[in-house]
Amino acid sequence: MFDAINTANTGVDMSQTWLNAISNNLANMNDATRTSQKAYQAEFPVVTALGGGQNGTGSGVAVTGVAHGSAAGITVYDPSSALADAKGMVREPNVDLAQQMTDLIMAQRTYQANVNAISTAEQTYQDGLGLKP
Repeated sequence: MFDAINTANTGVDMSQTWLNAISNNLANMNDATRTSQKAYQAEFPVVTALGGGQNGTGSGVAVTGVAHGSAAGITVYDPSSALADAKGMVREPNVDLAQQMTDLIMAQRTYQANVNAISTAEQTYQDGLGLKP
């Protein structure tokens, strides 16, 4: 009876994980390290569709892991940095701000759509049970 709420709830959980990953990526995108060290590795949630719902429909999604970007990052010329090597180079994460902002918008809209689906399903169930004033 509550399949719609349970399915949308998995979307809310996935969206929250996605938003957390984007936040981490944006917060660390300017973290420089020595060229001999690894750069911050961007996070990307790995999501799998869940099957087994009624009538052959899905049961939502699950975050099954987190993929990481390259530890090589990019080398940037910044001789004023205390982390710069003899050539004035530092290693920075290879995080694309434009892509992160696009992902942020999609994650927010996905979150909002799933919350709206939960709210609509709750109202429908309450109407059906005669619980709504």
